[in-house]
Amino acid sequence: MNFLAVTGLLNFISSAFIGIFVLIKNPRASLNRHFFNINASIAVYSVGYLLWQVSGHPDTALAWFKVLFCGIILINVTFLHYVFAILGKLPRKKFELIGYYLANAVFLALNLMSLLYTGLEPRHGHGYWPVPTIIFSVYLAFWIWQLLYGFILLLLSLKTVTGRLREQVKYTIVSGLIGFIGGASNWPMWYGIDFAPYANILITGYIGLMGFAIIRFRLMDIKVVLTRTGIFVGIYTLVLGGPFLIGVRTDFGFLSFLALFVLATIGPILYRYLMGKAEGVLLAKQREYQRILNESVVFMLREHSLDRLLKLIIYGMKTIIKVDYAAIFLDDKENECFTLKVANSFSVLPEGFCIPYDNPTIDLLKEHKRPLVLEEMSHLFHSDTDRKIKMIVPSFFDNRLLGFLLLGEKESKTFYTMDDLQTFELLSHQTAMAIENCLYLDERKKTQERLFQAEKLAFIGGMAEGVAHQIRNRLNHFSLGSRQIQHEIADFLKAHADLVNQNTAIREAFDSLNDISESIVENVIRTNAVIQGILNYTLADDRRNTFSELPFKDVAEGAIDLAKIKHGIDELPIKTEIDPDAMIYGIMTQLMESLYNLIDNSYEAIEEKRNTFKNAEERKSYEPFILIRFTQQPDGSLIEITDNGIGIASEDARKIFAPYYTTKSSFKSHSELGIGLYVVHRIIEENHKGSIWFESRHMQGTSFFIKLPLQNNAG
Repeated sequence: MNFLAVTGLLNFISSAFIGIFVLIKNPRASLNRHFFNINASIAVYSVGYLLWQVSGHPDTALAWFKVLFCGIILINVTFLHYVFAILGKLPRKKFELIGYYLANAVFLALNLMSLLYTGLEPRHGHGYWPVPTIIFSVYLAFWIWQLLYGFILLLLSLKTVTGRLREQVKYTIVSGLIGFIGGASNWPMWYGIDFAPYANILITGYIGLMGFAIIRFRLMDIKVVLTRTGIFVGIYTLVLGGPFLIGVRTDFGFLSFLALFVLATIGPILYRYLMGKAEGVLLAKQREYQRILNESVVFMLREHSLDRLLKLIIYGMKTIIKVDYAAIFLDDKENECFTLKVANSFSVLPEGFCIPYDNPTIDLLKEHKRPLVLEEMSHLFHSDTDRKIKMIVPSFFDNRLLGFLLLGEKESKTFYTMDDLQTFELLSHQTAMAIENCLYLDERKKTQERLFQAEKLAFIGGMAEGVAHQIRNRLNHFSLGSRQIQHEIADFLKAHADLVNQNTAIREAFDSLNDISESIVENVIRTNAVIQGILNYTLADDRRNTFSELPFKDVAEGAIDLAKIKHGIDELPIKTEIDPDAMIYGIMTQLMESLYNLIDNSYEAIEEKRNTFKNAEERKSYEPFILIRFTQQPDGSLIEITDNGIGIASEDARKIFAPYYTTKSSFKSHSELGIGLYVVHRIIEENHKGSIWFESRHMQGTSFFIKLPLQNNAG
């Protein structure tokens, strides 16, 4: 097997291997598929080249030469297709590309019909070579045009493309020149020029460099690659060339072998030394910010405020790495999504933007559990906004995705290298620990606040009971005094009836005193009911602050009394459908607070709707109602609170259980601060292991549903 046949074999092996490898690595990426097509074309060319060179008969050589030439035609058009794809020109160049494919199809047919050459003849001891026709010269001109057109597009794109794409374009230009020079080295022999095409082996170099460019996690700055290659070639030219020159002059004696031994020993050491110096200069800035990022982990772990931690991370991305965009999403269990918490700019994605749990991007992050660059997610992104995001860095803790960091392009327009990805992977683990630490401290703080609130409620309950006792003593005094006045008046009227009947002024005075006394007694009763309503909520006995079987009627009536007290009214437009014997399992004070908040919201929704009516007739015809319905089901207790108030707008529906979110314009109570429904949600779902949901139509009303487990299912 001659050397030209060996080049064909090497080119076939390398093109088949790298093409299949890249395709398997990410078959969904269009760029990988186009790269595979180029390598498949090179494989066709190379296998034809190998078998053409080893053929000992003109007819066999001609058959394999036709295969070889089919590969040549396919290489050129698939390369042009790849150029259009990498530059994002496929949609606009669709019909132009179809034209190129049709033209190349014509030349394929001419090749199979042997119209590009008149046959094969032996030349210069390198096997059988074709005798070109005028049609071949036409094809050669077309081949050169396709080649120049592709390279011109690539060179012009360097003015506009940035980041990783810019580096891939550079690789494509350099490797393309190497490969096509290797392939074009065969043309002189076609025209009878004695120039052995040993450069055909360069096609393997082209394949290797192109594969290096497209395999994402091995992509590095082409300046580094070329520097490494240059140093390697220089040193090993010295290592091999020096002893060879000495051997030529000394007839390959002992001196040449000594020189070979010494240079072969110091060659690797010298290569590592020079390479370290070169990379130190080329990658100095990159390694400096990687060092700063690694050192910043210590400060992150010391930060206990989640808000400050997130801002610190964003500040670091902006000032250390100098990216044009950085944003952090955190897990939002309340809304079952990942919510944008902080960003250096909200021009790319709006504040509060949510990515649902079932989004394909989330699935991809959970699958890979490492930083992902744009190319790995390009099949998920379609808009220009999406494509401004160049990398996503997830943070996992105990296999749970806490959140992720979005990064845009570096201001230097350089791409994210393998070293960057390794740095961010380490950073993501440390960030996850810092975030989890902050979340733990926040939850601990909330737990302490809840315990404090419980203790405060117990204290207020005890104090309220004492105050209520003192107030009731005075109320009893007022009640007894009023009744005593009424008895004295009755006794006087009985003893002096004639006098009173004769004196109208005395009669009117006694009637007025009677009315005042009756009013005092009535107000004493109402005040006592208010005190009892407050006591029902604040008393901290075991039955009211631990899980127990409760009459639901007592819970509902206590909540209704609290709502009446808040709004200072005697009656609410409430209807109840409650079995007097119905029991519910839970904590009395917490369930009463939950029902009170829902009734309070319903009443305010009714009043808000009433205020929307333009005239008195509409207000008069409006009949507000609040319905409380209790249903005992086999698997739990269902509570329904329905009103015909203003309802909930669709844009507010997803945020209704979020803390500090309110649609009310006033701020009179804690429920109107936007924490009422948030508290209800936590009481029902976290404390009672139940569920709460709602149905609403704007201007028609709202229904809230609470499902609580039975005693034997709660836990």
